[in-house]
Amino acid sequence: MTHATTLGAALFSCIATAILAATPATAQPPAVAASAADAARPAADEGSIVNEVVVTARRQEERAIDVPIALSALSGETLEKTGSYTLADIQNQVPSMVAFNSNPRNSSVGIRGIGVSSASDGLDTSVGFYVDGVYLGRPGMALTDLIDLQSVEVLRGPQGTLFGRNTSAGVLNITTQKPSFQPGADLEVSGGSYNYNQVRASVTGPLIDGVLAGRLTAFETHRDGVLDNIKTGIKANSIGRQGIRAQLLYTPTSKLTVRVIGDYSSEDDTCCVSVLKTVLPASISASTARTLSAFKSLGYVPGASLDYTQNNAPQNMRTDQKGVSVEVNYDLGWADATSITAWKYWHFNPLQDSDGTPLDIIQVNVAQTRDTQWSQEFRLASKPGRLDWQAGVYLFDQRLKDHYILNQFGSDASAFYTAYTRLSNPAAPAVVIAPGSQYIDDTSTKTDSAAAFGQANFHVTDKLTATGGLRYTYDKREGISDTSTIGTPYAATSIPFHYNVTVEGGNWSYLASLSYQLTDHSLAYASYSTGYKSAGLNLNSAVSAGSPLVLQPEKVGNWEVGLKQSLLDNRATLNLSGFWTDLTGLQANIVPSNGARSYLANVGDVRAKGVEAEATWEIVRGLDASLNGSYNDVRYTSYPNAPCGVGVTGTCNLTGQPVYQAPKWVWNASLRYAWDMSGDIHPYAQAQYSYRSGVFGTVDDSPYGWIPAYSLVNVRLGAKFDDGRYDASIWVNNLADTQYFQNLSTASIVGAAAYGFAGQLGPPRTWGATLRAQF
Repeated sequence: MTHATTLGAALFSCIATAILAATPATAQPPAVAASAADAARPAADEGSIVNEVVVTARRQEERAIDVPIALSALSGETLEKTGSYTLADIQNQVPSMVAFNSNPRNSSVGIRGIGVSSASDGLDTSVGFYVDGVYLGRPGMALTDLIDLQSVEVLRGPQGTLFGRNTSAGVLNITTQKPSFQPGADLEVSGGSYNYNQVRASVTGPLIDGVLAGRLTAFETHRDGVLDNIKTGIKANSIGRQGIRAQLLYTPTSKLTVRVIGDYSSEDDTCCVSVLKTVLPASISASTARTLSAFKSLGYVPGASLDYTQNNAPQNMRTDQKGVSVEVNYDLGWADATSITAWKYWHFNPLQDSDGTPLDIIQVNVAQTRDTQWSQEFRLASKPGRLDWQAGVYLFDQRLKDHYILNQFGSDASAFYTAYTRLSNPAAPAVVIAPGSQYIDDTSTKTDSAAAFGQANFHVTDKLTATGGLRYTYDKREGISDTSTIGTPYAATSIPFHYNVTVEGGNWSYLASLSYQLTDHSLAYASYSTGYKSAGLNLNSAVSAGSPLVLQPEKVGNWEVGLKQSLLDNRATLNLSGFWTDLTGLQANIVPSNGARSYLANVGDVRAKGVEAEATWEIVRGLDASLNGSYNDVRYTSYPNAPCGVGVTGTCNLTGQPVYQAPKWVWNASLRYAWDMSGDIHPYAQAQYSYRSGVFGTVDDSPYGWIPAYSLVNVRLGAKFDDGRYDASIWVNNLADTQYFQNLSTASIVGAAAYGFAGQLGPPRTWGATLRAQF
């Protein structure tokens, strides 16, 4: 039994005991019974999707319809109904969002076509992640299971005048359930195909009546691999995650509340293995022809297949993270003061095959990453009035260390590189590489950021409100990168470099907005806002001549108009938004087609324009429908010196061409019907549909990297019973068993050339059952 399994068993044993303790031996008190019933009401009012949603997008509780921002809000109840617990699940329920994940380190989220760039030690994210008010400095921190949530809010467009870190594309604002002074517990168990099993549990209640409450949440998720590896026999793309979150809520007086959160989670699975979609023709370039010929001399002929992989090395994605945060809220009488202090640690320690072949050429290309961050935020918020305002300061310190094995050469490396070089020069000497030889880069990055921000709303009349926000950010990033070697790595690909780079600078960003309350249930608004993503550093590769070590900041200007309204006696909602975004200096990862190592660069200026729509409708009693979608035209407005795709030498002009990983069309729909039966049984049936139009997978818009459009359908059938305390359901995800790519990029051998295009497939059709109980 592994340590992880032992820990998981111990956690769930503790929570099970707590659940039993929280369950009265006699009939439930009325308050508890009402709570369970509210969570699973009969069809007449079972939590319709058209109910008013309360959000904290502006760091205060407001109705979503009153917030002049393009946002999507998913309640914890909605996420439970659809079985959603990952970022990939969330992207299938909101417009204009793309979740990109090639591994836990190289993950990101794009909003309106901005933000999908590879992770780097010297780069921030364009989309900010916040969990309970705490900014997550690495996108991989958000890849844990999202459970026991109050809400997930997706804010589209630049955000900075109210949030701690400035962002150029948007924010994911995740809020977990707080401790409650009313005892309660939840337990959910799921099982399904590919040996899928998941346990999620939480328990809450008073520790000192009226003064101190606690909440304990834990989860464990497992699924076997879904992709055959015909070389090793080990199934790829499994899931293995677990975690725990403990909270205390301290309310010594009516004016003071203190919330303390501690969390730990880990991942250990065979995630993120690609399949070879396309083998490039030998005629495309001389270097590709030589690469394919060198493969053949070792007995390997690449073949495209979506049914299997044949990597010869093990794939093991291992992460662990932990953190502590303390939020203090105090009523000063004339204003409310908030302090959020947080510490986070994230560790990534993978194993992965790096040549994508059954040959032992490049055994390992991995980065062991350790990231530690501290953050401190202070805010003041006025009491409601004709002029209400918020102001704050934010401090952020991040230390990141990377031990990057750029290449570890295997037993076939000598023969491969000898064959490759002699195909162009038959007299070339034999290449001698001792198996296990390494080319290493040790990187240390330090980021310090300080910001002051504020926003005010002036209610010109009882219907017209003018909003202004201002922010100043100062960022300093220092990076040291040193290479070394072990053994006798291939000299042509083991270029020594030493970087010691510092970049610092400040930025003013602002917001100006007008909103008009047409009725109590209708809001129109127009705004202009600017955003900023700090300068980055190119640290993980020997940059080619002319490529700068320092990336310039991303700067964004965004025009927006919108309309939010509740219709048909609050049985329907319709939200519309139109936007025009201009971005200068898009930061992205470039993967050369000649086998050279990828590097970061400002890839040009970008314009995004489009419209978004979200609608919900309670058609009849118990029948709810939702539809949302976006049209997003994202193009390079200036990119005259772009890298060319495979088979084309020199530079290309991509001005006017689409930006990669930015779908033009996104559609999501759902239909849920719940009805009443005799005997306190309340069945329901629901279906979800999502569509993504085709996109380019690489920054050079190579036609070989085109990811076709795809649609997904999920269905669920279940029932709630025993006054809503229990919920049993069966479900099928990806009903049509659609094969689709989540990402796509060149497959190449470092020091040789690209030989194909490979990417990670989305999950196949899966099915299972879920039982949820509330106490």
